[in-house]
Amino acid sequence: MKHKMKIAVVGLIALAAVPALSACGALAPAGTATAEQPHTINVTGSGVAYGRPDIAVAQIGVQTRHADPAKAVAGNTEKMQAIMAALKGLGIDEKDIQTTNFSVYAQQNYDDKGQPTDLTYVVDNSVSVTVRDLAKVGDVLGKSTAAGANTVNGVSFSVNDQSALEAEARDKAMADAKARAQQLAAAAGVSLDKPLNISEYSSGPVYADSVKLQSGMGGGGGAPVPVSTGQIQVNLQVSVTYIIK
Repeated sequence: MKHKMKIAVVGLIALAAVPALSACGALAPAGTATAEQPHTINVTGSGVAYGRPDIAVAQIGVQTRHADPAKAVAGNTEKMQAIMAALKGLGIDEKDIQTTNFSVYAQQNYDDKGQPTDLTYVVDNSVSVTVRDLAKVGDVLGKSTAAGANTVNGVSFSVNDQSALEAEARDKAMADAKARAQQLAAAAGVSLDKPLNISEYSSGPVYADSVKLQSGMGGGGGAPVPVSTGQIQVNLQVSVTYIIK
């Protein structure tokens, strides 16, 4: 009986030692160093590029009013057809004329005492016109208003392919980021190594918007409307993390 009890106690001691050995095996060998994270400098650089626009988009429309909705629509259609003919006469391709709005709604009229009387039906019809020859922008506006357009809600100018401007702005942003990082490194008494991370942020091009006409303004008799195309501005930022030595 005493012999059996002694064996059991020895067995428990052996089992208790197993977790201790496992825990010791999980520890890194003495003298092994963990990898040191690189020291870095993070900066943001900005770049701006300017270019001449080569394309314009005009929003041209007709608004008609009549007590008879059918006559309001008919009058509007007649004027819009005249505008379309004038645009095509200037060499504007049909694919560059797109209807953007057509609406008909009733407007309540009131007498001097504020009491409702009859209704006036209002018809709005608008087209977006892309002009690829900027020398024709003034003629497009003038001929359109002469043909019956009474709303011209702005003309925007842009660049058809802005990849060259983006590349220029990107180069300037990277140069700006490196100059900032070098200044910080010099102040800290260190030197720059290669970039660790680079991120790009674009706020998009800033387009010129130079013309806004309404109800018979400008373009009388089909005369060209004075237009200034201005320039396009492309803004781009980069965030660069440099390793320092």
